[in-house]
Amino acid sequence: MTTSNKTGWAAQLRWATLAALGTAALAVNSNEALAQSDFAIVATPGEQQIALDEPVSMIEAAIDEVVVSDQRLGWFDGVDAVRVQIDNDLFAGGERDRDYTGGMGITIAGERARDGLLSLDPLLARLDALSIGNKDAADVHYARQIGLMAFTPGNTLVDEAQPDERPYASLLFLSNGRVSVDADDRGVWTSSLTVGVLGLSLSERLHSTVHELVGSESPRGYEHQISAGGEPTARYTLARQKLWIADPTGRIDVKSTVQGSVGFLTETSAAISLRVGRFNSPWWGFAPELTDYMAAPVPAESYHGGSRELYVFAGARVKARAYNAFLQGQLRDSEVRYTTDEIEPLLAEAWIGVVTQVLDQTQLSYALHYQTAELRYGDAARDSLWGAVQLTHAF
Repeated sequence: MTTSNKTGWAAQLRWATLAALGTAALAVNSNEALAQSDFAIVATPGEQQIALDEPVSMIEAAIDEVVVSDQRLGWFDGVDAVRVQIDNDLFAGGERDRDYTGGMGITIAGERARDGLLSLDPLLARLDALSIGNKDAADVHYARQIGLMAFTPGNTLVDEAQPDERPYASLLFLSNGRVSVDADDRGVWTSSLTVGVLGLSLSERLHSTVHELVGSESPRGYEHQISAGGEPTARYTLARQKLWIADPTGRIDVKSTVQGSVGFLTETSAAISLRVGRFNSPWWGFAPELTDYMAAPVPAESYHGGSRELYVFAGARVKARAYNAFLQGQLRDSEVRYTTDEIEPLLAEAWIGVVTQVLDQTQLSYALHYQTAELRYGDAARDSLWGAVQLTHAF
């Protein structure tokens, strides 16, 4: 990455982000700690009066009312959990800004994710019925995600198109996900439907803002991105997950995943993943093996009491890819694009990370992702590395 001469800013940004997310978690759960203290909380019909020995800021009171208390805003009715994810190649260490340079996603889980004006779940349910039929499931869980992803060439300070490099690309998207759990809790069907727009200028503005914050020069070549000016796109994914090993003490579980998708990423894959440590949340509720750059819209479930979770996770996946719109474009003209013969048909991925329960019902996770080169030739035929930070709060 070509940046300013400020040394160590990548590491500083990485740890500052983790600290900020941790602080947010503390704020969100402040009322849970207060409820166990000597403060008196008296509820009356129609209003809630809080008498504190110490003054409480307006921000803390707002968080308590909206997020923690039983008198939450109506919009939160039917929301079981909220997850915020930030991806960035800076989080992988070093000073790079290329390939999958970063993204951000917000996911909600629960009935609110299934219902509502923007929900894609009715169409997703129809696609699932066509794909797998009306399978009997002990339980079905729902998620909805909105996010943005961005991709850049190796040098972001060049104004002209770079025909031998990876093209700029971006996707603003909305996605719905479903997890249908088998009656024996040993297998699940996971599906998602995503709609979005390629090539919007929003990604350039956000990318430039990040560069301003860290003191580096803004990227200059987004006018050459895939589908510049905007082009609709979509994707449907379906995965079958099977639990191989489940330790009754909650210290290790191992699962396999077979997945296929059609759309802006058309591919099939097979993965194996594990987690080791202290956990009591459902094995299907955390699914890094479904990550395609941004994590899939998988419902987050609260842990089932007991000790707070703390575990490491790892996994690997192989892919057979037939089409990648971020490299090949779609119907709209793109100044830099690659043909099917120029993209790698086989990819390998690996990841490792850690999850910690920072407070009751609030988790913080970090994952490091590696992926082999997506292109066969040229300067852009290189492996990718990025980090992902997630903050999840279950109600």
